[in-house]
Amino acid sequence: MLETALVIPILLFLICNFIAVMVQVTVQQQLNSATALAAQSRFQAPENAVDPAGARCCGVQGVTLVTAGLPTGCRYAAETFYGTMTAYADLLRWQAATLCTSGGDSGNETNPRLEPVAYPGSPAQAEVSCDIGSIKAGGVVVPGYVDRTLDPPSGLDVVTCTAAASLNFANTPLAWGVFWTPTLHAQAEALPPPFRQ
Repeated sequence: MLETALVIPILLFLICNFIAVMVQVTVQQQLNSATALAAQSRFQAPENAVDPAGARCCGVQGVTLVTAGLPTGCRYAAETFYGTMTAYADLLRWQAATLCTSGGDSGNETNPRLEPVAYPGSPAQAEVSCDIGSIKAGGVVVPGYVDRTLDPPSGLDVVTCTAAASLNFANTPLAWGVFWTPTLHAQAEALPPPFRQ
């Protein structure tokens, strides 16, 4: 009885942490898929389309994101992301991000830390952030993301989407044995399909 009393808590502790690692791997895979699909879905929208006044998009836990004046591809990316990340809603604590940005650069020689700039009016409390180029009215070009590794030809924008969240085991039965809170991060890049180049 003494040996059982000593061994069972240790076994339960190990089992809880093993389950927590499996959950972490599963959620990371889903986050990777959601981010990759979001980046690719931008190309389903017309290249120069901009959302009209009053346009809204889905969000996490009933939050509505206003996308009026933003590239339509940005809304498509967000809808795809939220549509894919439907499970584990209570388990994730999202890191807020700007929904639609432009002009990121993976290795600018003059400014290697060049950060993307938010589109005017872009929601800042989104769970996913996508760097998307566009053309405004009057033919003004808004630069997209430049990946120096992929070395895209001039005028070819790389779409990049990122998302980050931490797993919160406090609201689960695993809370008594899992004392760590892993942070998950996903980034995906997508090039336009050949017929759009």
